Amino acid sequence: MLRRQFIAGLIALTALPAFAHPGPHRYPHRRRVRRVRRRVRRRRIRRRVLWRTVGPRRLLVVPLAVAVGWELLVDDRVVVVLEVHVDHVIVKHTDGTTAKIETVREDDAENAKELEGSEYEVEEEVEEEVTD
Repeated sequence: MLRRQFIAGLIALTALPAFAHPGPHRYPHRRRVRRVRRRVRRRRIRRRVLWRTVGPRRLLVVPLAVAVGWELLVDDRVVVVLEVHVDHVIVKHTDGTTAKIETVREDDAENAKELEGSEYEVEEEVEEEVTD
């Protein structure tokens, strides 16, 4: 046996376990998870609201089903609802300021109509299992 053949055989024997190992992607109990980000376009619900004076207080008449994220058309300006409480809502104006407005929940003909709302994009992350 020549020296070259002996060294080549020795290198082959030391490298054999690296070639024989199937790797982490071959094990059936491990699953590869692929994360996909997608943008979803959603439309906000926009409703017109009115002011009502009850005694000394001026209250905003909002629909019964008012929720966070809705747009309310208050005095021909659009505000976005940030928080909903029993007797008031916290809204954000287009200039970034927030305000607390006392409300009365009532469905009437004016606020029951759904107006054309603005679109916004939400980025969602979806996980998918990929098996080999």
